[in-house]
Amino acid sequence: MSHTRTARTAQATSSTDKKSRTVTINLTAPTSWREMSQEQLLTVFDLMAIEQESTAIKTYMLIYFCGLHVIRHTRFGWKFWTMVDGKKRVIYIKTSEMQSFIHQFDFIDQLENMDCRLDAVCGLHAADALLQQGVTFNEYLHAEKYYQLFVETKDMEYIDNLAQWLYHDSHGRAAGYGDAVDDHGKPVEDVTLTPGERVGTLLWFVHVKQVMARSFPHFFKKTVVEDGEPEPVNFIELYNIQLRALTGGDVTKENTVLNLACWRALTELDAKAREAEELEKIRSKQ
Repeated sequence: MSHTRTARTAQATSSTDKKSRTVTINLTAPTSWREMSQEQLLTVFDLMAIEQESTAIKTYMLIYFCGLHVIRHTRFGWKFWTMVDGKKRVIYIKTSEMQSFIHQFDFIDQLENMDCRLDAVCGLHAADALLQQGVTFNEYLHAEKYYQLFVETKDMEYIDNLAQWLYHDSHGRAAGYGDAVDDHGKPVEDVTLTPGERVGTLLWFVHVKQVMARSFPHFFKKTVVEDGEPEPVNFIELYNIQLRALTGGDVTKENTVLNLACWRALTELDAKAREAEELEKIRSKQ
């Protein structure tokens, strides 16, 4: 994005066109989730934790990412100072221009496309982005349990529990097992996230679930009740159904199943769900 101002507002540090009365300032900011640094990503999550209005979040993003410092704000526009070519400059941006500039942040309105996450929290490191590697079925089930508890209660502290199964120590151990250590070798007794880290963890897992739903459509097929709303998830029932499906009812195989790679277990569950659907179709025709 760029902003042009008159020479009366600020003089350029140098110019080859002495007759020109304008100076163009280029303001650079991310235009997608992937373009953001970890610091920028956490900043957006922090904003989401305290701001409900999307326009306000985008305005703060523009100000922060472009290094703008507010001098004055009226309904007609904004007066900022910023560093240009190593010198402090004052710029004016009309309200209509601000509204135009912040549209490049419209990607934050599409949370389902948030295909990135915080790399580290509380001295722990993020698991594989889609839980395809280094995550067991057992860890996924624990994460799903705490996600469902959050959905049911709206208690953000359950996101801390969710993070314990999505973030691992340097040895690849999930914090939820109780034997993980942080980067300094200190045991991780508890994971307490900041509000922004909670938002980031939640959005990451929601994205993972959406990808899984597309990859395993038979197993994650939603059922609805009479009013058209999705049927509430009974996690204990779902947990038992998943284990029975993979063990064939043999309890001696449970530990083996729980230690399967997450996506390997879901692949088998999806295949079993597809087989069940096909059998049901055959029965319905008889």
